[in-house]
Amino acid sequence: MEPDTNLTGGESLVRQLLHGKRYYKEVLGVESDVLWLPDTFGYCAALPQILAGFGVKYLVTQKIFWCCNDGERFPYHYFTWEGMDGTKVVSFLPTSYTYRTDPEEIGNVWKNRSQKEDLKAFLLPFGYGDGGGGPSRDHLEYIRRQQDLEGSPRMKMGSPKEFFHFMEEQGGPRHTYTGELYFSSHRGTYTSQAKIKKYNRACELALREMEWWSALAGKKGMVYDQSRADSLWKLLLFQQFHDILPGSSIARVYEEARKAFLRILEESQEMLGQALDFLLEDSGDAGTVTIFNSLSFPRKALITLPEEFRNGAVTEDGKRVYVQHMEEGYKALVELPAGNGMTLYAAAENAAGQEASDSQYRKACAAVRRTETGYEMENDRISARINALGQVDSYVLKSSGREMAAGPMNRLRLFKDIPRHFDAWDIDACYRDLELDGVRDVRMERKAEGLEAVLEVCGKIGKSSFTQTISLAAGQERLEFHTRIHWQELHRLLKTAFPVEVHAETARNEIQFGFVERPAHRSREYDKDRFEVCNHRYTALCDEAHGAAVLNDGKYGISMEGNSLELTLLRAPSSPQMRADNGIQEFTYAFYAWEGSFTESDVVRQGYELNVQPPVRSGRLPEMDTVSTDRKNIIVDTMKPAEDGSTDVVLRLYEAERAAVSAKILLPAWCRRAFLCDMMEQARQELSIEEGGITLMFHSFEIKTIRLR
Repeated sequence: MEPDTNLTGGESLVRQLLHGKRYYKEVLGVESDVLWLPDTFGYCAALPQILAGFGVKYLVTQKIFWCCNDGERFPYHYFTWEGMDGTKVVSFLPTSYTYRTDPEEIGNVWKNRSQKEDLKAFLLPFGYGDGGGGPSRDHLEYIRRQQDLEGSPRMKMGSPKEFFHFMEEQGGPRHTYTGELYFSSHRGTYTSQAKIKKYNRACELALREMEWWSALAGKKGMVYDQSRADSLWKLLLFQQFHDILPGSSIARVYEEARKAFLRILEESQEMLGQALDFLLEDSGDAGTVTIFNSLSFPRKALITLPEEFRNGAVTEDGKRVYVQHMEEGYKALVELPAGNGMTLYAAAENAAGQEASDSQYRKACAAVRRTETGYEMENDRISARINALGQVDSYVLKSSGREMAAGPMNRLRLFKDIPRHFDAWDIDACYRDLELDGVRDVRMERKAEGLEAVLEVCGKIGKSSFTQTISLAAGQERLEFHTRIHWQELHRLLKTAFPVEVHAETARNEIQFGFVERPAHRSREYDKDRFEVCNHRYTALCDEAHGAAVLNDGKYGISMEGNSLELTLLRAPSSPQMRADNGIQEFTYAFYAWEGSFTESDVVRQGYELNVQPPVRSGRLPEMDTVSTDRKNIIVDTMKPAEDGSTDVVLRLYEAERAAVSAKILLPAWCRRAFLCDMMEQARQELSIEEGGITLMFHSFEIKTIRLR
């Protein structure tokens, strides 16, 4: 496989390497220590650390030199690549993966190389065509004749590993490149085929949830179907191939990919249900439900309950919980402990006590009021003013009175989008000069208030119509935009803009296991190249006193210029699939603002909360403990059964805010021994368990794998 490394989630990248390494060992009998990714569209800054976790020493790729839409030329071929956490990997970048071997080609490659100094040899992948063709007789004959030909670079056949060993004998790389290997092209792949990207995010989360609760159910005696989980993971990893997930394949590919994603969702949900039922007592008792929280931090969540809860609910310790009847059903605002479940019981046959519990939320409840110019939405945390176009004219943090909107936020912007070279692949910088008319024919209606304030906005943009529900939950700063659009465009680009009252030279874009900072200005070529970048769950602008972020549940492209965050929602390329993405599209994004520094914010947690919905299951959860941390910047991203089929449980944790810290990881009571592992889950060091947990030092953005026995 040759996966995309921008859009693929962190745990998915780990599994790509895990299954690849396992295949080479079990089928070919060798330990692979070279990552060969010639045609992938950029390389995330977390990759060196992941490679080191698998003992991979070398990286070979070439796509970085494809500056087909101009851009700064990459300076090195042979260098040390340093990732965002400081981990390094020796790398070589040719300029093609289909070289010829004739004297003219070889002479031009050597003469036109970017790195003129400190480069004693050049790795030259050759072969016939762009479809994985091997060498022809001519290729091999040219190499034989040029082994020692006067006037031509000497040529020698050898493996990539032999090349790296030779270069190390010459002294190794003398240059270091720090940060992501950003690809100054193919920026449209962050957005094209939006449904595929949404499916990918959903499947990653579904497998995460399935593994988390299966690991705990295994401790209660459930037999985990390892082979079935393995097949689902491999099916997902296949869809992350660099021309499938980025949206640059033909229509038939996406017909098959959609079926694969639906199978993953269906079967992972089935396996999750089996695990939850195994954990529960009185499973199927509609009068009792358990809400499960797999996040390693406590959270508040607005959840939907069965009709039996129409009169309210009580917790296990007798605390009354207010339930509100809304269009989706009976909703409750619940507080969930870290990495655990919270049990609710049905109230008595009448609603006695419901009014008393209502008073607990009365101050926090969210309201929607009509104004002369639109609507106002408000709870105890924020006040937001929505204008007649469905845009947020004002967003005020009540704790400080600070206005966060520097202009209309949630402004839908439509642009002409006609790339010069590769339609589904590219966005050209000139799109900003080709803006079209915005939203029109807008209608708004208040739909609900109480535990959740909901304002419905309907309108048109271009040839498309949309319905957007703007929602604000009680006790939340997060303003959510649930969007359903009938997309009927061709060669158009849709963005939503959030200009904020924050001055920052760089924005923080979440990537796998952390974030990278990218320019929010266009001062030089390096900055201009990054007019469209990739993010995962959030992008934030902040100073040391306050900040704002745009969150999403499956959108990866974003641009930042000045004080504006502009999330890319949809594209409409015509090649290689005509009218790709036309049809019904559904997605959610959100706006969140805070007082204080980035490390004092809840940005990382807000991103997780928007994406991870707590499962609600009939039945009662007996007392159960699981995993949590005492530091908010240490995230338990994964808990899973060990790959070797033992009863061990594996944790994957990371530092999320670029803040090195010592953290205590609280472990389940059943854990007797804990080991620090590599990413192949092989124990490297036993850890001391004291007072129910282990204490670990995390460097900035460090990933740790822990095995519990």
